[in-house]
Amino acid sequence: MTTRIPSLITVILFTTLFSCQKEAITPTIVATATTTTMMAASPAHSSTSRVDNTAGGSLGYLGVGCPATTVSLIAGQHIDAGTISVSNDNDFIYVTYTTANGYLLTQTHLYVGDCEGIPVNKKGNPVPGQFPYKGTQNYTTTFTCKVPVTAIGLGQCGCIAAHAVVVKLDAAGRVTDAQTAWGAGSEISTTAGNWGTKMNYCTCVAESAD
Repeated sequence: MTTRIPSLITVILFTTLFSCQKEAITPTIVATATTTTMMAASPAHSSTSRVDNTAGGSLGYLGVGCPATTVSLIAGQHIDAGTISVSNDNDFIYVTYTTANGYLLTQTHLYVGDCEGIPVNKKGNPVPGQFPYKGTQNYTTTFTCKVPVTAIGLGQCGCIAAHAVVVKLDAAGRVTDAQTAWGAGSEISTTAGNWGTKMNYCTCVAESAD
């Protein structure tokens, strides 16, 4: 005598994961389209305090406004592949990759935090694969990662290392050029051979317009 065992229907729930993520703290993708949705707010009044975001960036300001710091996205050490723009409000730091000159994003690796905390190997070279915020991009031209402002702290200064893999495609969709790219700044390692770079960033404190 045979016993027929009813089939079990397994329901698989697909969970959409953010392309930009970190263990314990998951940043949010703001845009993966061809245009940037994050823009610095316009100052509500002229009372601001300067904070020097040097080493590859523009000036930031304490107070209403929080203008973006923008640096070049450099591919292959000398190719203009776009820009990296950074801004913040009182809750999040927004890091936007925007490509140019025909390049498209396929991978992003991002570090935001204390300058001494950038993952490096024994020789001192940066290791993008160990950066906390990373993801695969589907040939996009714009990608924004939203990171908790506590990674640096309000009114505090830290470092941002923005790495990407960028490609060019021909009319048939074949890759004709592939490059590693970094947001411009100072070299992470001054003794080893890797040219990976970091930028200084000081967060602003957004005040009430009242």
